[in-house]
Amino acid sequence: MRRPTVLHVVEHWTRPSESFVADTVRSTTATRAVVAAQHRIAGSAAQGWAGPVHDLSGCPDAAPADPGLDTLPPRRRAVLTSAGGRLPVRTALAGIAVAERAAVLHAHFGQAAQPTWRAARRLGRPFSVALHGWDLLVGAGEDPGIGEAVRAADLVVVPSRFLAGHAVAAGVSPDRLRVVPSGLDLAGLPFRARTGPTGVPVVTFAGRFAPKKGVLEAARALAAAREAGTPLRAVFVGHGPLAAELRALLAELKLDAEIRDGRAPGAVVAALAATDVVLTASHTAADGDAETLGLVNLQAQACGAPLVSVRHGGIGEAVAPAGALLVEEASGDALVGALAAAVGDLLARPGDWAAMGRAGRAHVAARYELGARTAELERLWLALAAGRRGAELPEPAAPVPAPRRVSVVLVTHDRLPLVTRTLDALAAQTRPADEVLVIDNGSTDGTAALLAAREAAADPPGLRVLTRPGNLPVAEGRNLAVAAATGDVLAFTDDDCRPRPTWLEGLLAGFGEGVGLVQGRTTADPAQPLEPLSRTQWTPAEFGLYETCNVAYTRDALAAAPPPGGPGPFDLAFADVVARALGRRWARYPFGEDTELGWRVRRAGAQSRFAVHAVVDHEVSPPDPGLLVRRAALAAGFPVLVRRVPELRETFLWHRVVLGPQRAALWLALAGVAAAVAGRDPRPLLAVAPYADRVIGPRRPGRRARLAAAPTVVARDLRETRALVAGSVRARSVVL
Repeated sequence: MRRPTVLHVVEHWTRPSESFVADTVRSTTATRAVVAAQHRIAGSAAQGWAGPVHDLSGCPDAAPADPGLDTLPPRRRAVLTSAGGRLPVRTALAGIAVAERAAVLHAHFGQAAQPTWRAARRLGRPFSVALHGWDLLVGAGEDPGIGEAVRAADLVVVPSRFLAGHAVAAGVSPDRLRVVPSGLDLAGLPFRARTGPTGVPVVTFAGRFAPKKGVLEAARALAAAREAGTPLRAVFVGHGPLAAELRALLAELKLDAEIRDGRAPGAVVAALAATDVVLTASHTAADGDAETLGLVNLQAQACGAPLVSVRHGGIGEAVAPAGALLVEEASGDALVGALAAAVGDLLARPGDWAAMGRAGRAHVAARYELGARTAELERLWLALAAGRRGAELPEPAAPVPAPRRVSVVLVTHDRLPLVTRTLDALAAQTRPADEVLVIDNGSTDGTAALLAAREAAADPPGLRVLTRPGNLPVAEGRNLAVAAATGDVLAFTDDDCRPRPTWLEGLLAGFGEGVGLVQGRTTADPAQPLEPLSRTQWTPAEFGLYETCNVAYTRDALAAAPPPGGPGPFDLAFADVVARALGRRWARYPFGEDTELGWRVRRAGAQSRFAVHAVVDHEVSPPDPGLLVRRAALAAGFPVLVRRVPELRETFLWHRVVLGPQRAALWLALAGVAAAVAGRDPRPLLAVAPYADRVIGPRRPGRRARLAAAPTVVARDLRETRALVAGSVRARSVVL
């Protein structure tokens, strides 16, 4: 199924203060994202984005380049497609939209709104814009074109109700206005419960050194708190026009303080994670600019740091009431005095810090998790692509109470080192499971003793072990665990997986109104070497294969989709059908019953969601050429699965029939070889080139290792081809 393409237009790409734009782009799963930047600077690779990026910096009316751009290495300035030269930005954007088949053009920030709107109007495509504060509060007054484009947009997205009010006052129709807060990648924000300082307490200010952020008022407030008898050490993380004035003021105040450059990668998060208390002092600037959400405040809460801030702009709606002290907005000495009193009050109550930190983290996880917020944006873009406008656009999803109980389920058999690692990972979750159900499938390698000891020690908390006498089918064990579980949500993983600390937090953030199934991202364990013939599991997006290594269901969704026969959600009869197709050697291999369950749940009416940041690292098995070729026989089960789940032809198969582009290249190569042999003409052998390119990859790193592995890869692919043909005949369902 082709995902609609959204062309994301930004003035700057991955500027440090706007990295949340890159986070949003790389978190899209329901749409295909393409970026067009009026000026692209170094750092996009660090954001983990490998999709199409079009550089507009050569256009005559593009944004001016940052100083030093020309000194960057060529690889940092390289783009997949360039649309510069003599073309205006709006014309270049129209060309990119046509070339990429963009269904929606979306401008991040009002500065890019006018050329994006004009390009969309020229093509008759829907146009949306996200406003973040200055662009509407100040920029629209300085540049009438911003206001014109914003009022004409099919969709205007703002991060807070505060800014929504200003958008309506500027002439935006409420029917086309939606509040979707900026999301945060919680995996990059380590939580730490504060129980009190280990020495002199550290208070950190993070943000731009600019008047609106109140950095000078923050310095004076900390000095006043110290003079009132509160010992503290100050850290200022940021950069901006007031940097020199801040240094002079700190010297004058004789405050024990350190200034760190906030532009250094990870500097802000590192400071927030290490500090005892965070102080921000934002207030309305002289030009009318205001804080529309306060990302630093959200980051601080996510890290578990107690917060002192100002009830200003959108901060009040973005801060957990139990996680922060907010003072009323004021100016001059009044603001300084209020902040100093609040800091002194908070530092005097270290016993409250842990509870404040937990409240802040829970608040951010529930309302600002990046995957959930990006999914909200994608709902709107998909509606635009489908032709819906104005009042037809979906309203923000109603908040859904967090599930009261979460049960984690896994089955193990004779994998002592691996299951130990999995249990350690579950014990380190930022949102602990209420219970962890482990089915010991007749292990004989010491796993039973390990599980008994850890169950007695409640490590991880809520661990329950159910022991079976023999190595029975895995699906049967999972059914047994589901019957014994008490959670409202059941999260599945495997004993060869290591969930990252925010795994459960990310999965739970995906459950919204009507969502009964959330799948997380599975990747190869980065701590293990990955070679061409290594075996592991990759699930970078939702393909319709709902593997139990990383998926969660609500109990209600499972109850609404019972199997045709037999107890429990996993259909054991279907597993038997697939086993017969695989042959006696693989009769016990679990294949497809988890995917079949996921589609039964979806057919029963539950929505699914993919949680990019609910990550599980999968074990990487060392190369075993013989086993790799033997396992190719498992492909015979795929036609059986597709016959039972025909939806996979749209979501997973290439052109509804082929098992991926490499498989198509193999068929083309086989046809070329057959034609060359039949016609005794070497020219058809040119058809082998696409397959050889995929196997050896001369333009990719590690070519020598891939060349050495090529014979095994070819043998595996040929064995898979034979298995697919046999499976297609048995299932009467063609998959090639």
